[in-house]
Amino acid sequence: MNRLRNWMREHPEEGSLSAYFVLLAVVLMGVVGLVVDSSGKYREVEHAQLVASGASRSAVNAVTGTAQDNGSVAINSIAARTAAENYIAASGLTGTVTVDGDVVTVTVESSYDTRFISLLGVNQLPAQATSSAQLITN
Repeated sequence: MNRLRNWMREHPEEGSLSAYFVLLAVVLMGVVGLVVDSSGKYREVEHAQLVASGASRSAVNAVTGTAQDNGSVAINSIAARTAAENYIAASGLTGTVTVDGDVVTVTVESSYDTRFISLLGVNQLPAQATSSAQLITN
């Protein structure tokens, strides 16, 4: 123990740069980790948005009516809900479908499994997207 103290008194500056380098490396790895996981979450939100948009469009295509007789066309809410739920299920995500008159709203939930910030105890980041489509009869 005395040898270490004596050596530290004789060489007070040796090794101080190593501590700064280690600190800098840790900070840079943290920044890289945040960038990687943030972009992964962004991609997952974008995927959820694509699924929500596709599901709402497929739901609006589920129309019923007698367009040739009196020109009335409306959304079949049961068929629309089923079409959207099937679209969401085929994508492997989960979501909810709301049919209100001639407007279908789809909300899709997903999550991104983190790669770097899982070291801090955050294993997943939630991703959610909502899309609406409206039946246009003109």
